[in-house]
Amino acid sequence: MAISTANAWRNIVRKAFSGNQKIRTGRPKVVVKAGVPTEAAPVGALCWDTTNGNAYICTVATGTWVKINA
Repeated sequence: MAISTANAWRNIVRKAFSGNQKIRTGRPKVVVKAGVPTEAAPVGALCWDTTNGNAYICTVATGTWVKINA
């Protein structure tokens, strides 16, 4: 396994967080709501569910969310 480089992080941000580029600076856009997210959002948007303490990332702009702390 190779050691991480700045290019690898830049590529991940560009691909996985295309709609949330502020994650690079540690200030990503985060939706906070009660319940699992279902609404449309930019790819890379993050959501914090206050009812169960789970985090989600939007993977498809039409509203596909994936739990990221399974």
